[in-house]
Amino acid sequence: MNRTISDLALGVRLAVGGSRKSWVRLALQGLGIGMCVAVLVLAASIPGAFAARDAKGNLSEPQPQGTGPAPLLVENAYVAYRSDYIQGRYLKVLKADAPRPPGVEKLPGDGEIVLSPALAELLASPKGELLRPRFPQRVVGTIGQAGLTGPKDYTFYAGDDRIGESGGTKAYGFGVHYGGGGIAPILWLLSVVGIVVLLFPVLVFVGVAARLAAAQRDRRLAALRLVGAGASRVRLIASGEALVGALVGLAVGFGIFYAIRPFVDKISIAQLAIFPSDLTPSLGLVLLVVVAVPVLAVFTSLFAMRRTIIEPLGVVRQQKPVRRRLWWRLVPAIVGAALLGSQMGKINDTDRPEQWPVVIGVVLLMLGIPVLLPWLVERVVFRIRGGSPALQLAVRRLQLDSGTAARVVGGVAVVLAGTVTLQMILAGVEQEVVSKEKRQANLAVLTVSTDENVAVPGLREALEKAATVRSVQEISRTGASAGEANYVGIVIGPCDALKTQATITNCADGKAYYAPDSGGGRAVEPGAELTLGDPRKGVRWKAPAQWEPATARNGGLYLTPAAAAGIPVDNTSREFMAELDLSVPDAAEHARNAIAAYPWQTFTSFAGQNDIPEMERVFGLVRQGLYAGTAITLLLAGASMLLMALEQVRERRRPLAVLAASGVPRGTLARSLLWQNGVPLVLSTAVSVATGIGLGALSMKVSDAEIAFDWPGIALVTAASAALVLAVTALTLPSLRRATGALGLRTE
Repeated sequence: MNRTISDLALGVRLAVGGSRKSWVRLALQGLGIGMCVAVLVLAASIPGAFAARDAKGNLSEPQPQGTGPAPLLVENAYVAYRSDYIQGRYLKVLKADAPRPPGVEKLPGDGEIVLSPALAELLASPKGELLRPRFPQRVVGTIGQAGLTGPKDYTFYAGDDRIGESGGTKAYGFGVHYGGGGIAPILWLLSVVGIVVLLFPVLVFVGVAARLAAAQRDRRLAALRLVGAGASRVRLIASGEALVGALVGLAVGFGIFYAIRPFVDKISIAQLAIFPSDLTPSLGLVLLVVVAVPVLAVFTSLFAMRRTIIEPLGVVRQQKPVRRRLWWRLVPAIVGAALLGSQMGKINDTDRPEQWPVVIGVVLLMLGIPVLLPWLVERVVFRIRGGSPALQLAVRRLQLDSGTAARVVGGVAVVLAGTVTLQMILAGVEQEVVSKEKRQANLAVLTVSTDENVAVPGLREALEKAATVRSVQEISRTGASAGEANYVGIVIGPCDALKTQATITNCADGKAYYAPDSGGGRAVEPGAELTLGDPRKGVRWKAPAQWEPATARNGGLYLTPAAAAGIPVDNTSREFMAELDLSVPDAAEHARNAIAAYPWQTFTSFAGQNDIPEMERVFGLVRQGLYAGTAITLLLAGASMLLMALEQVRERRRPLAVLAASGVPRGTLARSLLWQNGVPLVLSTAVSVATGIGLGALSMKVSDAEIAFDWPGIALVTAASAALVLAVTALTLPSLRRATGALGLRTE
């Protein structure tokens, strides 16, 4: 045991002692591993950060139950402004000791308002000019961090004495726990693939960084063999060296994480911006990172020595004891595809497949890329003949050591393949959902809905007076059940109003129309007995004996007033469709300002001009998150490539100096570096795009969705990967210039 500890300690001394080269080598290893650790710690912090967001959201929810008279009346409001929804609450204080929402020091009275910092900033900026008429109250405070889910929250609390004691508005306090209902199956699939795609390359980069300066390490270990150290002791000493680099990397990684954490509230995407104090990694995940990174570094270091024999008089590398074999490199991809194939068709609107087959299948397919690339690069470079001097220099270098280059670009290839997969999943779902929303949306109509329990006198007149409103149509909505778990929506209105909701022909009062449910629900037969409202206590109503077909985004019955005879008016909610003059910029905002006197009694939606449909907003947010994660991982890949390229230039400084002294232009050497990085990258791009498309197709088949391709997105990420190689090569040129100077000829 003491001998083992002393061997490890010797490895530590070799890593931190000696010449300046040892410190440079240790610094490069620490920086390379540290950047990977920073990403892992950031990933370990994200679950806690979003759990904190959910907890804060629950703490701001009013408690509708209690004893005695209610101290507070609350009405929820959603103020639509262009592509944003501003969530707030209108309050009526009934008791002096009424409870305060989190983050609010003083409850606002009638005509007063408390704003979040982000909303206050928006209202004070030119962008919020058309929003100000909807907030005429006097600002009396700012919502603190305890009452906000994120720094970019648009929210408010306003006092309004017009609130009546209707059902659902009484509040006895704040803080309600809502159990998570789980995410939608397709979003679950996106999340699983995204986590694997964005974190798996980080582990590849940890292994790459742990193998920096491998040639110098081998020479040191050969010297130890010269003085009598056995092979097992050499491996222990090598483990000690790798362990030091990993520990330095852990320190650097946590330092980077805590250096960037104060800036996370500057993220422009509101749903991704979080408070720095909420970005705290969980203890369990931190311990996992602290243990896994050194273990991976040591294992990688020992694995790299499997073909290297440390001899007392030097280092003999078994460059080609046997040529790399293909069969076992295909096993991960085949097994991964089989696991994903076993889950085909098992995900739908409500169900999702087994978690582990999907996770392991994606991991194995991703693993197949860095495993296959060394074999592919070796086969290709040994078949390249001729070319320019720069290409010949690069090819010869790759022939001598193709594995290092393949491993470096392997991480980039994994990022690219995973991003292509996510883009395909996203494109398929978006094509099925968002494009349908766009096709069926009426881009010239502002919809204004009201609560069925709240009377809104004068609303139609206020809409008609708006300068940007051409006409106003009114419909009523209700719902009915036609048997167990078979709900049908009912829309009632004159023909002009119904035509804004569905595609119908030959409309006349007294006619009824039926649009099938696009979600595959059971059809309702003409003359069916329906129950309005509560299936157990609702009013019985017989549907018309005949109706005509219609097509609509929302399936259900579309009835003219005469066809809706027998449906109680108090059982419906009113909805107004205001046709807008779209020649006026921000026509919807002017119309919304016309009904600003009804802040919590109405809810508006619009799909034209500057407004973006909700589903498109969701997919846009997911795409932004995908590109943000890809950019971070690509930057990490670029940093790893740069460190490896600088280390290779430093190790080869004497051969490079000899070439320069022999008359080889520095431009030729620079182009050789570009070819040396470019050849493996081209091969890795082909493999990664093919793997990404294959994995994307398998994932879409798991969800039984139509396969779609996001070619512009794939081209964008591929171009970013190519630009990464150019940038890395450009950044190595100063090091190349120094290495090819006269001092590079010096040797010891």
